[in-house]
Amino acid sequence: MKLNSENVQNHAKTSSILIIVSGLLSKILAAIYRIPYQNLVGDRGFYAYQQIYPLLAIISSLSLIAFPNLISSLAQKRNPLQLITLFKVQLLICWFLSGVLLMGHEIFANVMGAPQLKIALLITAITLIPVPFISFYRGLAQADYQMLPTAISQVIEQLIRVSIIIAAALCYRIFNWDIYATANLAASGNLLASLVILGYLKVTSPYQLWSYVQKGHFALKDIKDLGLSPLIFILFSIYLLVFQLIDSLFVKNGLVTFGYSNTIAEAIKGGYDRGQPLIQFGLLFSTALFTAYLPKLSALYHDNHSLYLKESETFFDFIFYFSATLTLGFISVLRVMNKVLFGDTKYLWALMVYVMVIFVSSMIQFFHHKCFIEHQVKKSLNILVLGLLAKLFLTPLLTVYFSITGSSLSTLISLGLVYYLYSSFTGASIKELISWKYVLTLCAMLLTVYVSQSLLPSKGRLDSLLSLFVSASLGLLSFLVLSKQLGVFSSKLWSFLPFTK
Repeated sequence: MKLNSENVQNHAKTSSILIIVSGLLSKILAAIYRIPYQNLVGDRGFYAYQQIYPLLAIISSLSLIAFPNLISSLAQKRNPLQLITLFKVQLLICWFLSGVLLMGHEIFANVMGAPQLKIALLITAITLIPVPFISFYRGLAQADYQMLPTAISQVIEQLIRVSIIIAAALCYRIFNWDIYATANLAASGNLLASLVILGYLKVTSPYQLWSYVQKGHFALKDIKDLGLSPLIFILFSIYLLVFQLIDSLFVKNGLVTFGYSNTIAEAIKGGYDRGQPLIQFGLLFSTALFTAYLPKLSALYHDNHSLYLKESETFFDFIFYFSATLTLGFISVLRVMNKVLFGDTKYLWALMVYVMVIFVSSMIQFFHHKCFIEHQVKKSLNILVLGLLAKLFLTPLLTVYFSITGSSLSTLISLGLVYYLYSSFTGASIKELISWKYVLTLCAMLLTVYVSQSLLPSKGRLDSLLSLFVSASLGLLSFLVLSKQLGVFSSKLWSFLPFTK
């Protein structure tokens, strides 16, 4: 019996590692592909796709992560009636939203300021239809620790999406397509990927989902019994994407009100959208750290509360130092990074403000998970909703007055409000973490980057790539060496890094 229990634990651990690796690989693909796309279609072409991207990404995130994790946790409780009700509720919600988008696609396209994207919105509406089936196949498999189908399907789905998106960009370049036809084809990548994955999961999965539809049970009480936790988990998994959706609705229209023509406003919005893959890439690091360490914190909360408080405080310190250093590092190399990735150094101030989201989002992520572990979910929901309301109010207002720098500020201020409310509620403070030794190491890092970039050529993209690599490496090295010499961080904080013991 003991051996069997150990085998189950080992299998669960292997399955978890598999799903983490495939998830990170999918996130890397999702962050990287938009860079060659922008290089092929330019800022206006990037704008056209980015207008529809948040909706597609929300659907993808729900079917990849949010819904499967919820379904998996419910399936492990062995309550089939609750699962049947959840499946039917998912069908009703997804198909209702799909119907609304199908009937109102022209209205939504006009609200976005891009009526030519109505075909992409139709495609998005159809993409919603298979979401309940895909998420249930994945969730039920995860509940049985069969992570391979989910892991394979995640990677295949992203590869199909990325291939079609890049193919669309190549059609723009080779056949002189307009930016909206290109965006429409790029959007179809999500639909095709969903259909292929649905077919793959149906063939490889032992589960018969149609039986969930045929059974007559439907009791909303089963859903109410779940409480707020699933809703908050789903909301947080798409939180930044909802911010991007708000940008799609208001930024381009705000730029026109600011005084730009439609064509110039589209190009500037495309330049503003450069920040999204940068943030996505920056958050990969903190997300990986949370994924690795949160299960331990959750276990400690139930097993050893005093040790949990100590470990939670130490992890908070680490996340602050890590995300602050990473964000300042990003800002210090942003000019040459912009040149390397996108071919010029335009929109630098707006992007600098936008990149600060990496720090604030990482801190919010810590507080959100802390509230989740400590069952403070209602307070967390209120804080997240207030952040969305602030973003809705500030985006059109600040964009009209300050162009895309105002758009960036609307995101940063709204997330800053969320951070402030979380920190006030939890009583956490970063004041005592900002020591003179830490500030000195940061200044040394920034000075090293600045001097090395001043000495190295950066006229062309190849020169800028060399400058980026050398200056970032020297800056990181100076930070690590000086922080070690000055004893800025304790050995416990160093132990959170994957390359230390």
